Amino acid sequence: MDDANIAGIGFLVLIPLTLVALISLPIGIYFSIVFRRDAVLPLLSVLTILMFAEVVANAGSVTFSEATVWVYGILVWALEASWFLLRRRRTYPT
Repeated sequence: MDDANIAGIGFLVLIPLTLVALISLPIGIYFSIVFRRDAVLPLLSVLTILMFAEVVANAGSVTFSEATVWVYGILVWALEASWFLLRRRRTYPT
């Protein structure tokens, strides 16, 4: 790919996705406070705030940043999977 194609993809795809993510971040934090019956939602909000701060600050080495992304992804995946597979049935009986 040449530079013009990369710039076009960034302008048409990545910038709108980033703006939507920035808008949804405070909305998600608000709803995690409102629906705090399950302790996972505030925990996910704290993890997201820490991840956002790490990405914006760009602190540490490249290895630290990559490890942070992987740890965040695995934790979020595990917390969501645990709700979907285990705790959902106890919270919402059928």
